[in-house]
Amino acid sequence: MSSSESVDPAFAEVERVFTPRMERRNRIIFVSATLLLFLAVPVIYVGPVQAALCQRLGASNSIANLPSAANLFGQLAPFFLSSLIAHRHERLTVVLSNAVTSVSCLIIAVFLTFDLPASVRIAVLVGQGLLQGFTAATSLVFMYQCLGRGMSVEGRSRTLKHTFTVGPLAAVAGSLFTQYILNHGFAWLEYPYDFAFIYLYSSVCTFAIAIFVSRYELIPVPDDPPSSPLAYLKQTIIDYMRSRIYVRLWIAYALWYCTYAVIPNLGLFSREVLHRNPEEVAGLIMALRFGGKSVIGYLLGVLALRYGIRAPLVTTVTFLGFATLLGWVLPGYGYLFSFVILGGGELGGAYFPNYIVSVSPLSAGVRNLSLLTLATPVASLGAIVHGALADRWGFPASFLFGIVTAGLSLLLVLGLPTRPTAIRESGGGGP
Repeated sequence: MSSSESVDPAFAEVERVFTPRMERRNRIIFVSATLLLFLAVPVIYVGPVQAALCQRLGASNSIANLPSAANLFGQLAPFFLSSLIAHRHERLTVVLSNAVTSVSCLIIAVFLTFDLPASVRIAVLVGQGLLQGFTAATSLVFMYQCLGRGMSVEGRSRTLKHTFTVGPLAAVAGSLFTQYILNHGFAWLEYPYDFAFIYLYSSVCTFAIAIFVSRYELIPVPDDPPSSPLAYLKQTIIDYMRSRIYVRLWIAYALWYCTYAVIPNLGLFSREVLHRNPEEVAGLIMALRFGGKSVIGYLLGVLALRYGIRAPLVTTVTFLGFATLLGWVLPGYGYLFSFVILGGGELGGAYFPNYIVSVSPLSAGVRNLSLLTLATPVASLGAIVHGALADRWGFPASFLFGIVTAGLSLLLVLGLPTRPTAIRESGGGGP
């Protein structure tokens, strides 16, 4: 480690607070919760399944991308919640976020069984995507804050390696199960009851997550002095903007998400490449994505432990852009291989938050991560652009846009420090 990347003594002191028993307990909780999340991934990861359902209801490519766009836009929530939620309520916030997701999935499961116009069903799906964006982003931000308060940097790297090696296998199982249902594997689950059952199943999984995360063991962090929400948010933005590292990371994350938003179009592209309806391969696509995520997830953990927390960012951004290119150019069933690489690229959604938690003081973790998460609603415009490009000039225009945004993101990531730099526990600005 170079002198410019030396670790502050205050940071080292915080790292010594975490006991092996505490880290082991929190690791089990995080891995278990993520396993359940991956089992429900066809619904929780808004994308191909929702796009296929919208097209089944008669939607265009642009409309089929709206649930994904709404989901990304909904991730504004943590920025505003960070000013309202005290540190002592951070664990409870993760619990409630997953409970609300569970209820919203249950509502969709019931709603899909009603005989209503297609436009109404699509509107409800888009609305639920927006709400799930709120709850999923809130859960993500406060989940990683709980990791910051429950594990060392090295402990988090090891936990992410284990989680994203084993966890994606659960997503493969959940995805194949979803594909079996959508391919009428159960004769009694005809459309729309097949999609309704998938949402019901996801509701059960997210409710179980809420139970698991209620058991986190966290080190105490003093609550911030009382202030008005507007003053708090203003100071948060000022502190964040003072850090070149934070700003560079934010832009790179927004561009990464703009590439990530290509996923619904890659799924819909199966109609042109394979001459099959998207819903016929939606589950298989999810299985391939998470099979790749399992293998590449182990590799990313090894890279993080050996080369520092920047290495997974470089790898995931590169993989996401490369997967987009492969999906565009590979013919026939070879096109499906792009989703294996895509699975590894998707893990940027875990390693970008881990990076900012690692370079932030514990007292500023939620604030900095909530601001980083603002990149996702900005990137929701990317999902709209992908849909519009596909409608006007065809899918290749969408894929080219995704490759360009991945390249720009990579250039920014390469300028980040490889390891946690000086941490000022008393300050909010970080490096």
